[in-house]
Amino acid sequence: MADHNAEQLAPTPGERASTFFKRQDVVRTAIYFVLWTALFVLLGTLFYPKWMPMIMSVEMKSAEKIMVWFTVISAPIAAIVLAVATNAFLNGHRGDTPPPDGPAIRTNGPVVAVWTITSTVFALVAIVWGLTEMNGQAVAAAKDAKSAITVEVTGSQWLWTFKYPAQGIETHELNLPVNVPVVFDVHSADVNHSFWPVQLGVKIDANAQTTTVIHTTPIKIGPIDVKCAELCGLYHAYMETNGAVQSQSDFSAWVTAQGGHNA
Repeated sequence: MADHNAEQLAPTPGERASTFFKRQDVVRTAIYFVLWTALFVLLGTLFYPKWMPMIMSVEMKSAEKIMVWFTVISAPIAAIVLAVATNAFLNGHRGDTPPPDGPAIRTNGPVVAVWTITSTVFALVAIVWGLTEMNGQAVAAAKDAKSAITVEVTGSQWLWTFKYPAQGIETHELNLPVNVPVVFDVHSADVNHSFWPVQLGVKIDANAQTTTVIHTTPIKIGPIDVKCAELCGLYHAYMETNGAVQSQSDFSAWVTAQGGHNA
């Protein structure tokens, strides 16, 4: 005969885990998690590169790589949040009365530990990746300094002006030779602007009190769109111009047509 007065033993961690993963809401959430993860991975690897501007520099290629890999890395994190939300939205309204509140996450040691460790690892990856990229670009810029072409960029309401000291010309059109490093010395004649040659994948503030410097190396011939990426007044949206990455011969011909000389 069973002893009804005997103390019931608490379930073991293995038994709790087995019961947890057999729950219908957990199974549904797991399915949503897989679907959301797959969607973000597909977006990051197949679609995001096609939606980005044309890659015309080493720096823009690096930016594309960061976008793709960070999307893939963060896909499971976003997916678990969306999976829980999806399950709650599609199945949380069943029954005449709402289900009782679940235990607070802050009291669930394993969940807090996993979430904290995952977030820490992701932050460390981002920091290390960013520092590595910055260091690599700095080394490359120093290496290419002697062969680089210098362009002095001036932002003013609401116009971009480009001065080529070695070539002796000043224009409102940004043309660059392909496969030649470029140093942009950027400043503003009035309020703060932000210099953004879109297809080159670089962007930096244009300030009135100081000159900011950024480097790039164009690797593909094609058109360039130059925009201001910082609100600078009434006609900020119209502060844009164009240009092109050209072959060396076409760039030399353009410089000559502007009344300059080739260095």
